[in-house]
Amino acid sequence: MTTTKQDRVMNYLMRGKTLSQDSAYTMFEVGNLRATISDIKPELKANGFNVITKVGRNGETRYGVVSK
Repeated sequence: MTTTKQDRVMNYLMRGKTLSQDSAYTMFEVGNLRATISDIKPELKANGFNVITKVGRNGETRYGVVSK
């Protein structure tokens, strides 16, 4: 069974971690994190999570999830 980039991002976020565009590219080769988040948002909601955004130390947008 192959794990997609979307699956890897979703699993990472569901472990309570946050992700920026740069780290998503480095870790998962995701070129457009915002689009990936948009694609996985319905599945995250179905699993009881809401997507949140934060501003990182360097002003970058970081995505994470919280339980409903």
